Amino acid sequence: MRLSRKIKFLILLLMSSSIFFIYKQTNFNNITYTNIGDSLSIGIDSYGSKTYSYSDYVKNYLKEKKKLKDYYNEYSTKEMSIEKLHYTLLTNKKVNINNTNKNIKDILHETDYLTISVGINDILEKVEDPSNLSNINRKMKEIEKSFNSLIKELRKIYNRDIYIIGYYKQSINNQDYSKYIEKLNNIFKKNKDVIYISTDIISENKSIFISNPSNYYPNYKGYQAISSKIIDKISKKLEK
Repeated sequence: MRLSRKIKFLILLLMSSSIFFIYKQTNFNNITYTNIGDSLSIGIDSYGSKTYSYSDYVKNYLKEKKKLKDYYNEYSTKEMSIEKLHYTLLTNKKVNINNTNKNIKDILHETDYLTISVGINDILEKVEDPSNLSNINRKMKEIEKSFNSLIKELRKIYNRDIYIIGYYKQSINNQDYSKYIEKLNNIFKKNKDVIYISTDIISENKSIFISNPSNYYPNYKGYQAISSKIIDKISKKLEK
């Protein structure tokens, strides 16, 4: 009788292991990836043309791993800012996707991985003269308050990881915004509800990643470099 029980237990154990193995092997196309943001999000290159963004490379990575179910990038625009994204959330803005109206809250409820690139437009809108550092702390406190409010609102809808793309130091419109960019990145790093993605590799290797020195945006190698930072983070999640 004891032997029979042992055999039953072993059979049950083997069946459970087999079910788990089958699940692991067939658990494909189950991830929804959403990217929201500004010109970096849509892939504006060093000459102002739209190319592959970091999110396109992340999307391709998930496809290659046979993990991608859906990809959303419809809430990325050149003008997107912290304040505009906050307003988009508050108004639950709709977009048309494949002839179907979907609002941002519905998309976020589906989302497993979320990347966001916002903040540089807030700096450009608030800072008239980047060489005048006397009001830098006041301006950045306003941006920090806006960013924290955005994340707080986002957390009412979305409870998974939020990956915030940092900015690299580079002249914008022939003006040096380095101090503001550094402080903006520090705002991102301080917020415990987000995972910060550094893009310092771009400014440290401008000759490789920025084809046009008079333009802020990277070339495809730059976008690949940003995507590799994100992929490094999410690949560890996929392995679990």
